[in-house]
Amino acid sequence: MDKQNHSDIAAFPELFDGLEQFIEEQASGLKRTSAILAATAMGVGMLTFYVLNKIA
Repeated sequence: MDKQNHSDIAAFPELFDGLEQFIEEQASGLKRTSAILAATAMGVGMLTFYVLNKIA
């Protein structure tokens, strides 16, 4: 297989139209998912702490 070099991307710029927008959308989705997961984990952790303190 031929080695690819950096000029290959410049040869076909139409293949990479919208790539930056795609990456930004994926990053924002990942940030949103991370925030939801962190909030859920904190809520579950606080609830678990509360219940364990009531039991003990």
